[in-house]
Amino acid sequence: MSNEEIRQLARWLSEVGLGGVELQRPGVQLVLKRHLESVAAHESIDSPTHASQVSIRTRGLGQLLLSHPDQPQVLIAEDNHVDKGQIVALLQVGDLLLPVRSPQAGHISQVLLQHGATVGYGEAIMQLEVAS
Repeated sequence: MSNEEIRQLARWLSEVGLGGVELQRPGVQLVLKRHLESVAAHESIDSPTHASQVSIRTRGLGQLLLSHPDQPQVLIAEDNHVDKGQIVALLQVGDLLLPVRSPQAGHISQVLLQHGATVGYGEAIMQLEVAS
């Protein structure tokens, strides 16, 4: 991969607000990451499905976990209240567990994906009815 191709990937990350990308092939591993505050700002920017609905989105690529691997209960379910910043799911990337947090306070109106689903960058996983 050329330096210009790497620069282009970095520009694309910036333009769409992605947190990072990791590319691997034999003999080459490339990891590009953006500063965390810019990713968090991207998470809360969303086109509401209607006036009081916001999507909760992932910040990375991995396996969606709706419960911790060591705990049987789900972190959050439909119709549960959540506070701003509350962990609603986990994103498993290899052995690493990354929290997915609610961008605002409200009630979970819909869980869009099942436990164990593979998710991409910025993928909507839950709908949040924003508290008024």
